[in-house]
Amino acid sequence: MSFYTSLTGLNAATAMLGVTSNNISNVGTTGFKRSRADFGDIFATSPLQKASSTVGQGVSLKQVSQEFSQGNISFSSNALDLAVTGDGFFPMRSADGLQELFTRNGSFLLNEQFNVVNSSGQRLMAATVDSTGSANVNERVVLTIPQKTSGDAKQTSLVSLGLNFPADAGVISETFNRSNPATYNKSTAFTVYDNGGNGYLATIYYVKTANANQNVPFNKWQTHVFIGEDQVNASLVQATDANNEKIYVNQYGQTAPYSQVKDELTTAKTLLFSLDELTAKKTSVAAEVTGNAVDESSYDWIVGKTKSELSTLLVTEAFSVDVDNSGVPVKVDLSKLATLPSTTKITGDMIAEEATNQLIKGFGVARTSTDAQGVVTRGAERYGMKVIFDAVNKKFVVQSGTTGDSSSVLVSAVKTSAATALGLKAGEVPKEVKATRGIVSTAATAFGTTPTVNISTNFNVDSTNNKFIVTVDGIKSTVYVDVGEYSLAEFSAALQTKINAMAETRSDGLTPKEINGVKVEFDQEKKCFKFTSGTTGADSFIKISGEPIWGLSAVEAGRGATSTWIQPTQHVDYNNGTPQPKYIDGEGNETTNSDGYVGLPAWSPVYLDKGELTFDTGGNLVSPVEGTQLETVYLAGGKGALTINIDYSASTQYSSAFAVLSQSQDGAPEGDLVGVTIGNDGLVSASFSNGSQKSLAKILLVNFSSPVGLRQIGDSSFLASAASGKPILGTPGSAGFGTLRAGATERANVDLTQELVDLITAQRNFQANAKAIETSSTMTSAIINLRS
Repeated sequence: MSFYTSLTGLNAATAMLGVTSNNISNVGTTGFKRSRADFGDIFATSPLQKASSTVGQGVSLKQVSQEFSQGNISFSSNALDLAVTGDGFFPMRSADGLQELFTRNGSFLLNEQFNVVNSSGQRLMAATVDSTGSANVNERVVLTIPQKTSGDAKQTSLVSLGLNFPADAGVISETFNRSNPATYNKSTAFTVYDNGGNGYLATIYYVKTANANQNVPFNKWQTHVFIGEDQVNASLVQATDANNEKIYVNQYGQTAPYSQVKDELTTAKTLLFSLDELTAKKTSVAAEVTGNAVDESSYDWIVGKTKSELSTLLVTEAFSVDVDNSGVPVKVDLSKLATLPSTTKITGDMIAEEATNQLIKGFGVARTSTDAQGVVTRGAERYGMKVIFDAVNKKFVVQSGTTGDSSSVLVSAVKTSAATALGLKAGEVPKEVKATRGIVSTAATAFGTTPTVNISTNFNVDSTNNKFIVTVDGIKSTVYVDVGEYSLAEFSAALQTKINAMAETRSDGLTPKEINGVKVEFDQEKKCFKFTSGTTGADSFIKISGEPIWGLSAVEAGRGATSTWIQPTQHVDYNNGTPQPKYIDGEGNETTNSDGYVGLPAWSPVYLDKGELTFDTGGNLVSPVEGTQLETVYLAGGKGALTINIDYSASTQYSSAFAVLSQSQDGAPEGDLVGVTIGNDGLVSASFSNGSQKSLAKILLVNFSSPVGLRQIGDSSFLASAASGKPILGTPGSAGFGTLRAGATERANVDLTQELVDLITAQRNFQANAKAIETSSTMTSAIINLRS
């Protein structure tokens, strides 16, 4: 019986030797977990036997189990190599896709389908992730590393260019030709992309077309854009001001930003106006009625005539004039000319001056007239009317007092003989709706300085401060304000009345020129007295001096200005020499169709020349602030179309050389894989050559309630079993799971020293059991030999 007992010992020693040898042989296997042989004694007895006197029957191998202690970490240059630090297994799928396997071997690579696999072809499973990198544990896929992006290609829609244009660049007037470098100053090139990620070379040529000057203080550059070999024209871009507000223009060429005119804008069709073409400057003129030419070069026949004789000649109350539809005309009587000495030579200028002074006097006061029905009409004051004599054409001209289309003049009641003698004729020039004569001119304005007297309360005017020297429209006079106590309003009114009572001094008996319409007011913003002439235009003049307490000791003279205006000109394109006038429809689109155009609205949009860049004298970009929108270019081969906006807002024009300061565009091709990173939490991210970053998946770990119960199948892989329990999924770093280390693998947890000791132990056990068999055999032989 002892022979068989020792035989079980030999088998156990052999098993132990095999397990130890297996451990030693796999010391270099990545992720290998050492095995351990577990033994149990054999003991058999029956219920009727005394157990204390029963001898055991040897030993048996119960199981070979794995020890899942942590192995050492070995680093590598492969970004896909992974090591688990702590508990957990990599979930794998067999090459045929039928079995779920588990391993600690993190030595991975890519197969021909770009799946992450191990050397046995088993594929690594991972959870899908959303855009934030959060994993969906219930949705697992084979981890795949794409070599190219898919769907990341983006069509170019915006190009941002920051350039410096040299301020000293020469203006080029020669027609642009991209094949001739002499026809452009500089160029830049970059790549744009269609929606499939295909790249196209875009080239922009820059031509300086104008230097800043006194009339147009802007430097201008024209751009010419090519995509491949196709030229792409710029779309219309509405001009903007320094605050990036769109600009509109009225019929007088006056421009205003959107915020000022938004309530007056309509959707009516209008003409297309170019900002660069707003150059037809005109001087505003008054409404005027011109008489017929007369043969006489002098009018000496008037001298010495009695009023009765002049009445016969019909030059008393020769004609009437109304201005701006005041409703009460002023009659002109030339009878005073008859009182001049016989030696006086009467000229057309003298007659015109006399008529002018009578109009100034008549319109300078409020007037009334009563018709046959007793209706009273009150005529408002008007200033600055003129009658001039055109010595070249021998004609008298009657002008309204102000320039612009809002003024009107009516000459009526012209007596027949006066018309014959003076060429006068009845006529009316009404107010205009369309731009014809321009806008109102400005009056002369003078400002004092802050008074030293306390004007917030009543103050006294006495003989030391009531003197004022005033010059208005060529008439100079000293005026005195009555001594007394005044409020500010009362003093201003009193001084105004004194100034408007001024008149020139004449000794010839003719009508003196009077001053009317001057306004005196206190400017609350500037804290000083303000003086405004009643007349307007370049001939208007006002100057006043007074005592320092009024702030009038050093007043600069004020001069009016005759206004100018610009007649907007409709933009015209030429197609093979044929002019094509352009319009803007209600939706802001350019068209050559005039249908629906009934006239200019109050305000029309004004546009830049297509593709033009404008810089001020400080080198700052004025327009286009919102970029140059290019027309749609259709790509060859049906690859779609590109609509690109080029933003030059970061560009300058300084004295330094041409330079590309910044350049970017929002298009992108499909990207090639340039790198993969795996975080400690298992998140797999890929970097691509187009600059995109993608979270591909999150590697999960699997744990078991009893890892010792896993079924070993080789290649450092295991299958779940009833003994191990069901697999438990989790993310690396969460409770119960270790973390991942990329670029590293876990070495076998075999301790060679321990294995060698176990090897010696197994050898000794084998020898001892063999000796027991030998002893048993000797004893058996001795028994057999007893018979002999």
